[in-house]
Amino acid sequence: MNNELLHHLEQRINEAVEEIGSLRQRIAELEMQNYELSEEKSELENNLNLKNEQQANWESSLSQMLNRLSQLDNKQ
Repeated sequence: MNNELLHHLEQRINEAVEEIGSLRQRIAELEMQNYELSEEKSELENNLNLKNEQQANWESSLSQMLNRLSQLDNKQ
C-alpha cells in the first residue's frame, strides 16, 4: 500500500513539475508578446502625436491665411 501511494504521489509530482515548466514557458511567451505589443503601441502613439501636431500646424496655417484674406477683403 505504501509503495502504491508513493508511486502515485511521485507521478502527481512529476505531472505538476511538467505543468509548471509548461506554464513558465507560456509566461515567457506572453511576456515577449507583451513587450512587442508595448513597442508597437509606443510607435503608434508617437505616430499619432506627430499626425496631431501636423494637423494642428495645418489648422493654424489655414486660420492665419483666412485671417489675412479677411483683412485684405476689409481693406478693399
